[in-house]
Amino acid sequence: MTFITVSSKLLSLQLQSTTYFYSRFKLLSSLSVVYFHSQNIINLSPNYNPHSTHLTHTELQQLLLKKSKSGFDNLDNALDMFDKMLKLRPLPNVIDFNQLLTALVKMKQYLIAVSLFREMCMLSIPVDIFTFSIAINCCCHSNRVDYAFTLLATVFKRGFMPNVVTYTTLIRGLLSQHKSTEAKLVFVKIVKFREVECDVVTFNIMVNGLCKTGHADMALWLFKYMEKTVYKPDIVTYTSIIDSLCKRDRVNDALCLNCKMIKKGIFPNVHTFTILVNACSRSGKMEDAKRFIEMMNEKGEYADIVTYNTLMQAYCVQGQMDGALAVLKTISSEEITPNYYTYNILLDACCKQLKMDMAMDIYRNMACEGLKPSVETHSILLRGLCGLGKPMEALAFFYKIRDQGHMLDIVIYQTMLSGLCKNQFIDKALSLFHLMRCHGLIPDRDTYNIIIRGCLWNKKYDEACKLVDKMVDCGFLADSITTSLLQLLSLETHDPTLLAMQQKCLHSGM
Repeated sequence: MTFITVSSKLLSLQLQSTTYFYSRFKLLSSLSVVYFHSQNIINLSPNYNPHSTHLTHTELQQLLLKKSKSGFDNLDNALDMFDKMLKLRPLPNVIDFNQLLTALVKMKQYLIAVSLFREMCMLSIPVDIFTFSIAINCCCHSNRVDYAFTLLATVFKRGFMPNVVTYTTLIRGLLSQHKSTEAKLVFVKIVKFREVECDVVTFNIMVNGLCKTGHADMALWLFKYMEKTVYKPDIVTYTSIIDSLCKRDRVNDALCLNCKMIKKGIFPNVHTFTILVNACSRSGKMEDAKRFIEMMNEKGEYADIVTYNTLMQAYCVQGQMDGALAVLKTISSEEITPNYYTYNILLDACCKQLKMDMAMDIYRNMACEGLKPSVETHSILLRGLCGLGKPMEALAFFYKIRDQGHMLDIVIYQTMLSGLCKNQFIDKALSLFHLMRCHGLIPDRDTYNIIIRGCLWNKKYDEACKLVDKMVDCGFLADSITTSLLQLLSLETHDPTLLAMQQKCLHSGM
């Protein structure tokens, strides 16, 4: 009995493995999938230029490798690329097409990726098991595990052998539809019929994949299943499960598992220790967290900056600045270089405790260490100054860092606008809002809502009305806070301008 026959009966999917994949896949039309054929891809891509510079195969491969990691800027660009690939002679190889499909997955364009996969099959473009695995993954993400198993039938029919990634994807797909019993049966059959060459690495891939996709219970079952086989859990398996338990706030269970692991002669590595330090710190078990760092150092698994940042963050959350500063001294004494995140943790804690003088000293110390402040660093300080009721000092600092050439993004502007509005410096806020465009920053929905609320709070109703008009023209909607404020002020004042704004918001569907 083959695996696919067994799986068919177990999962009651009624697979018709003798029916060719394409006829079954027409059912995807129920998901409103548009099949892109080569002749109409161009029509769907208004930016397509048939006279654009011809890509060489080398340039194509370099571009696809980059896009497979980050995705394309928009869907049109991806479709344009697919069309150009079809026109190349000789055709790009299967790896290039796989990278294009991977880029679409990065963009979460799962149904489009399936459509292009079908297009490749119809045009007899070579596909391999990795291509099928990508398509199966997309079906699972689209909550159509039945089609994923239909694809699996086609994999067998074409003579391919599914790999561990293929099966892990199918198991995760079943779990996403709350079919844990079926998922366990599939895994048992994989092992029993040796559909993939199982070893500890195979199990670890599955355990890690299940943990990272939120299927901790299944991962824990698989972990216990491993203990009954010759494929005993190793440090990678334990670390994945410990991390999963910690993320579910089951810190005590994670600590017990760590003790069990050590008793079996498997000692934690830096990654395991960092997870435990983080979990203990977040749950207030500071002594345990420090003990783990001491254990690391004793065993030669020295704590790194990530571990110390985690401990420092915990002290700051609990308002223990002395403990956080002590961690900073430890970092320096062990000749570990602090990063900008280290300083951002301290700066944020200082600002929340209204210790701006200490915050500015730490900020200046960053420069002495030769560490360039990040955008987040400046946002923290500006937010702290505004929160302390010193918006003009914040504005002066804003212009200072701008003149020094530091990067100013839209979040920094939003921080300043919010601080100025809440401290009743609405004219300064309006000036800064208009200055954004001069610096090449286009206000987004959040920015408009911040400045509109500022105008409403400060009774600048005419100005607020103009901004609402601009926001609507830009295609943005008022958020719930703005609409609630408009409603409240309209009821209190019966001001016709406010009523007009409220009507505009309602008429625009805000």
